[in-house]
Amino acid sequence: MIIKVKNLLDQSAQVTNLTEPLYGTDTGITVQNTLGFASPDWALQIGKTGEEQSEIQIMAGTAGTAGMYDINYLGTGVFPHPIDTPVYAIKYSQIIWFRSTSGTAGTPSAFATSDITPDSDVTQYDDTSGLTTYAYKVAWFNPVLGGTSTQSDWLTPTGYDFYSLASIRRRVKNKLFSTAFIGDDSVIDEWINEYLELMTNAVIDVNQDYNLGSTNIAFSGTADLGTITASDFKQVRRAWYTEDNQNFAPMTKMDSVTPRPSQIYNSTNPYFYMYDNSIMSRWPHETSGTAAVLYYRLTPVLSNETDTLPVPMRGYTKGFVDYALSWAKRKDNKPDEATNLENSALAQLARFKVEMTPRSKTGSGYIDIVETVSEDVGDFGYRV
Repeated sequence: MIIKVKNLLDQSAQVTNLTEPLYGTDTGITVQNTLGFASPDWALQIGKTGEEQSEIQIMAGTAGTAGMYDINYLGTGVFPHPIDTPVYAIKYSQIIWFRSTSGTAGTPSAFATSDITPDSDVTQYDDTSGLTTYAYKVAWFNPVLGGTSTQSDWLTPTGYDFYSLASIRRRVKNKLFSTAFIGDDSVIDEWINEYLELMTNAVIDVNQDYNLGSTNIAFSGTADLGTITASDFKQVRRAWYTEDNQNFAPMTKMDSVTPRPSQIYNSTNPYFYMYDNSIMSRWPHETSGTAAVLYYRLTPVLSNETDTLPVPMRGYTKGFVDYALSWAKRKDNKPDEATNLENSALAQLARFKVEMTPRSKTGSGYIDIVETVSEDVGDFGYRV
């Protein structure tokens, strides 16, 4: 089982360049500056990832004056490098390989360590005893410091899901004239998530019950304020209230200036208002109670390689690719190609919006023909 990991450490690393050539047996380098290189025992990479003769060394210390700094390393150089060769403070020089024999449901255990191969876009390891049912994770490692990064997402023999962030990003890079044109993958990820936000807002515009979440707020004693702690909370859609955890009553939304000292509230006809973005005030509040909240969620974000698109958007992956490509073309000063790709992405967005409109709603001036249920009474009002 051959496992491959992309060498990405140079993408977000501090970079400088050589001010003197190397001849292959040196024990240090001279660079333009050492900003970000002042940590002994960090690994540094000499040369760009994927270029022949790029190598990794461990720093022993720095010294020098403005414009001429020396960095010594613990070992001896391997390859010659010309002036202006980039040097990256990458910190790690090795990879720890983890394996679960029970697939992604198991616990990964370290079974091997190998050096990063900077002269290739990937570092690979051949697990000669691996099976198709195994799953793998990796972590960057510095053998001198003993420091280890967080573990990666799961790597499986079947590869990434077609609808995953990694797959969409790969499709974008494969359509560029050079896969290294956008040096930092996080840039492409931002474009993909930007389009995801457009798609989410588009479907909410025609289907208010899309992307909902639920949570409970426990009120203790006579406390009238409770915090909605869900990290994806955006806005309350509907709320119910109970003081015995059995009988729930729909809560009516009111303005914060509505309650008066002489007013009386009861648990069979409760009210609430939003004290802050995520703080709810309940009325009544004479005893402990619980509010069950249905809420609009924030737009989901794809951050891990294995994160996949929401199910309704999986038939529109070309829109994500075209949108990201349009911004890449703008960075490449090709406005006409960028405009064409953006128009294609927006056409996919418009098609998605139409197809996501509930079949009981038609046209820009549609009406909701769904019968109002009792829980909606006194909540946000009847729809007319």
